[in-house]
Amino acid sequence: MPRRRLRSLGRIAIAFALALSATTALAGLGVYLALLDAIDHQVDLRLQGEARELLEGGAGVPEIVRRIARERTERESADIGFLLRDPQGRVIAGNITPAHSLPIGVSTVTGDAAIPGLSRGRAWVKRLPGGDTLALVAESEPIDQHDHKRGRILAIGFGAVMTLLLIGTFALIRAIRVNIAAIGGTAEAIIDGDLRARVPVEQPGSVFGGLAVTFNRMLDRIGELMAGMRSISNDIAHDLRTPLARLHGRLAALADAPEAAPVREELGEAVAESEEILAIFAAILRITEIEGGERRAGFERLDLAALAAEVGEGLELLVTENGRTFAAPAPAAAVPVDGDPRLLTQLIVNLIENAVTHTPPGTTIRLNVRRDGDTALLCVADDGPGIPLAERERALRRFGRLDASRHTRGHGLGLPLALAIARLHHGTLALEDAGPGLRVALRLALAG
Repeated sequence: MPRRRLRSLGRIAIAFALALSATTALAGLGVYLALLDAIDHQVDLRLQGEARELLEGGAGVPEIVRRIARERTERESADIGFLLRDPQGRVIAGNITPAHSLPIGVSTVTGDAAIPGLSRGRAWVKRLPGGDTLALVAESEPIDQHDHKRGRILAIGFGAVMTLLLIGTFALIRAIRVNIAAIGGTAEAIIDGDLRARVPVEQPGSVFGGLAVTFNRMLDRIGELMAGMRSISNDIAHDLRTPLARLHGRLAALADAPEAAPVREELGEAVAESEEILAIFAAILRITEIEGGERRAGFERLDLAALAAEVGEGLELLVTENGRTFAAPAPAAAVPVDGDPRLLTQLIVNLIENAVTHTPPGTTIRLNVRRDGDTALLCVADDGPGIPLAERERALRRFGRLDASRHTRGHGLGLPLALAIARLHHGTLALEDAGPGLRVALRLALAG
């Protein structure tokens, strides 16, 4: 099973915080154990030094007893416990009586040894040549509950370090999030048509500032390229429209001439084709203008339901004259949106004309507008042949004519123009299954 990847800054922060906490805890435990071992080692060295003084020169039991008595009164060794036993375990000399026997060698002594004043210490025990046993015990915690206090001090210290590291981590995560949000906001503005949007640069010399500068330079270059392409397409369209318009006028005049009677039908078809070419150039220029985003300056508050009812009333005759049935129920309530009324009118006209063009006679075309949650929903549906799911994306592309409509008059720019208008209004345009037929759904945000 593949491992789950960290896909968000929040998860990265949590994972890093957990790893940091575990590392800090292990480091704290390591320091605590190392400190405890260092203290025990120092106590062991002290006990071994005291033992050498007691046994110096191969002293016998009487001399060891005398030396123990002397050491018990010395300031430097007054806190050490001494115990000398005979081979039968009877006490010969000393100032401690442990509750249990101490093992030979060096070991840790705890409170269960019942040595007064000792909570934790170290013991040094050696069996002497005559069978006697000499034991020395020293406190490794001169202060009561020193081990707990030492652990608390370490916990506080490492806790403070961990807190600072966590604060720094989350501050870094927040800085990354803020800068990503700035880049994302700029990208969204550009998607919405504001090609002048740029990422704010607060500190050009910083890592994020340098990234923002590079990102803005990229946007400048993309803007230059798009402006150049738009200028070329506009220039071509404008330059070609003039001779095409003259050609259309001459063909129309020629078709009306009496001497053109034998070829009047062919001239009429040529006039229609020239009109179609002019319509294509007009549509291209219109889409380019809309995608530029400048038309947002003409936005106003309007009732989408009332606008659709007015457009539908004007197009009803067109639909019925072409052998289709038109159904446009009266809106039950106002559906306020912010938009350009002329562009939205053109969108509705395009959708209805598209339905008339690509459905057979007898088809019913429906226009409906209503509120759907916090959005305005405008639908143009028909019960015609529809568009297969695999071809709907192509239908929304420029000149994306489907195989079924190759022999139908048109240029494949009606739906792309409607899509450009929807995007200009921060809305969506979707092709859906009407069961049977096609439903084109426009969603716009309701005006506040």
